[in-house]
Amino acid sequence: MGLFIAVVPVLVTLLLLAFGRIPAAIPPLLGTISAAIIALWYFDTPVDNLVTAWNDTFWTLVKVLAIIGGGVLLSGVMDRTGAQRRLAGWLSAGGPGVASALLMAHGVVPFLETVTGFGVSVLIGLPLLLSFGFTPYRAALLTLLGLMIGPWGSMGPGTLIAADAAGAPLTDMGLVSGWMNLIPFVISGIAVALIAGKGYTAKDIPRRRKIFWALIGTGSGIILWGFTMAANLLLGTPVAGAVATLVMSVLWLLVIRRGRLTPGPGRSLVPYLILLVGTIIGQLLYRSFELGVFGEIVSSPALWSTTAALTALTFMQMEPGDAQALPKASLLMWWAVAIPTALYVLLGVMMAGGGLADEIAGSLAALGPVYLFLMPFVAGLSGYITASGTGANAMFGATQVSAAQGLGVSPLWAMGLQNSAAGWAIIAGPARIELAYRMAHVYQRDDTPGPAVSRGALLKVLLPIVLFSLVLWGIVAVIFLPMTS
Repeated sequence: MGLFIAVVPVLVTLLLLAFGRIPAAIPPLLGTISAAIIALWYFDTPVDNLVTAWNDTFWTLVKVLAIIGGGVLLSGVMDRTGAQRRLAGWLSAGGPGVASALLMAHGVVPFLETVTGFGVSVLIGLPLLLSFGFTPYRAALLTLLGLMIGPWGSMGPGTLIAADAAGAPLTDMGLVSGWMNLIPFVISGIAVALIAGKGYTAKDIPRRRKIFWALIGTGSGIILWGFTMAANLLLGTPVAGAVATLVMSVLWLLVIRRGRLTPGPGRSLVPYLILLVGTIIGQLLYRSFELGVFGEIVSSPALWSTTAALTALTFMQMEPGDAQALPKASLLMWWAVAIPTALYVLLGVMMAGGGLADEIAGSLAALGPVYLFLMPFVAGLSGYITASGTGANAMFGATQVSAAQGLGVSPLWAMGLQNSAAGWAIIAGPARIELAYRMAHVYQRDDTPGPAVSRGALLKVLLPIVLFSLVLWGIVAVIFLPMTS
């Protein structure tokens, strides 16, 4: 009975999401409230536990809200100054095709995710894909599929938590997560290539052409996986994802531009360089020295995205009307995106702090060896709810390790599976879908070809992809994990 009661907040949230006309903040808000009520009423959770969980997450929420604010401001400045279009013209010399889509989904978007995180890659990557000529629907799908770099997002704090939970070195956890992440690397490549290649005007596409696109996507995923594993070994886990996706960006750009990177986009690239270089340096300083609050500030993408936006305003021209509209438009977009995202984080906090997460995972772990197949589904649920690899591993990490030890399998490999599956499931989570929808739907027109972008349309494609991946992980877990004991 406890299991069914514990999943009620998730069911409430999902049920409300089916009603597309209600405000985006309502589903996670009511889900969070129901989680708190169930924790206090049914599980007799002390109020102090919920207060402690809130206190532990408060500053994380503040950072998430600030990061989204900086990303929204930078995206608005780049769009209204025309820099976004100039940069897109340089990146997408081949138009909205397979190569351009893989450049973004296996290069630019995941690179942004590794150095920023919290959805900033969606705020920046999606407008670029729109500038390439992709429709809002396809741009949103391609951007979300580019988030498959989960274990290395934001320089890997979620992987660090996974390593601590398993009692393993960070590099080992990065390598094991890399092995497990081969599935999203390849599946995302296939999905991206098919979505970009098929378009909406071509009919009766020969099967051999679709197979060719799928092979290109598979090859791109395997190459990215190889670079990521090599970077983990040679440079360490925190920077592995950034290095690998940067190399992939350059390789795909060379393919698209036929071996030439010049002429470049000029000053349009400067704001993004400020964001990326500043965030990387800030992260390295934060990890290398005890800097206290200053370290938190200097390592945050919020500082560098805001700095990049303000810098762009000093040397890029903007029409007076756009300059006047920018503050209000940015504030409205921030409110529409940040508040639902924060509430989904709070839902995860109430589930974990209230004992609901432990009840769900503990009940499933009692199934014995059957739990090996269900392990990736538990991981996926945690990523789906929290929209954060860090939050997902904090929510279910201890339970996954405990279950692994009880079943005689390696905690290191169990947490590698948790880390990878949770990160991948985020792409179909309501927080990221809401973010992509909010960014894309304003560009939807009556004459836009193909399906209109909507939350349901995005979920209809992404959820089956994630579920198929979880089934593959389940099979891998059943066959392989017992060998790791």
